[in-house]
Amino acid sequence: MIELGQLEARHQDFDSRHVRVVAVSLDGLDGSTKTQNKFPHLVVVSDKKKSLAMAAELIAPQHSPAGGDTVAPTTVLIDRRGEVRWLFRPDRFIERLSPDQVLEAVDEQLPAGG
Repeated sequence: MIELGQLEARHQDFDSRHVRVVAVSLDGLDGSTKTQNKFPHLVVVSDKKKSLAMAAELIAPQHSPAGGDTVAPTTVLIDRRGEVRWLFRPDRFIERLSPDQVLEAVDEQLPAGG
């Protein structure tokens, strides 16, 4: 959740680009609501049934701290038409993009808010 806190702290940078940050969680509605409350400028989506994560091939089997499935760290930039403009999935599971790296990709791939 460190990454969500970093993104939350930079919400004005995303807002100025007319970009919403959406985090997909395998938690149920209660857990996702708690996360949403901690990070009010982000959008947290509950995907307990893993339907979105499976459709996007984001499931990382047995990679959660408890040994269960989790969502592979993936950043996807989608334009206003719903078209995927850019995707980043690191080779190492613990690697994440910094807010600066995400904003750089936004500026390159979604000029003027895409």
